[in-house]
Amino acid sequence: MLCALVQNSMVVSIVTIPDDGGTSYSEVASQYQAAIDITQAVPQPQVGWTFNGSSLVSNGSASMKITKLALKNRFTLTELVEIQAASSVANTEGFTLQVLESEESVATFIDLSDPNTIQGIYYLVSVNLLTSDRANTILTTPPTAFEAYTG
Repeated sequence: MLCALVQNSMVVSIVTIPDDGGTSYSEVASQYQAAIDITQAVPQPQVGWTFNGSSLVSNGSASMKITKLALKNRFTLTELVEIQAASSVANTEGFTLQVLESEESVATFIDLSDPNTIQGIYYLVSVNLLTSDRANTILTTPPTAFEAYTG
């Protein structure tokens, strides 16, 4: 089944979960605010849609594309320093952070609604470099005119 995974009332990922009698669904659903079956949904919900408690709602056509500098500016200086320090350690966490930084450096822009961006930000939460609240703020705050990617 195709599921929209909801965190902080926003669809953060769309995944396919095997129809195995509920085990996989239960495991995935337990990690999110909601896991909603969207297999038959028309139109098909997308990352960035909101969950109002009973249904998924399009957030309109507002772009969540920002410049790379705008992404950096969404982090505090302390957060940036801690991320940089962690990325310099020669372990799996450090190498993963280096890969994320490398991908950002070659990107033309950052799409805050892109599943890879969301996964990268929540990786920072998983390694205690960012809180869930901060991740949510970084990912869901609409871009200002200064932050918006216009290329």
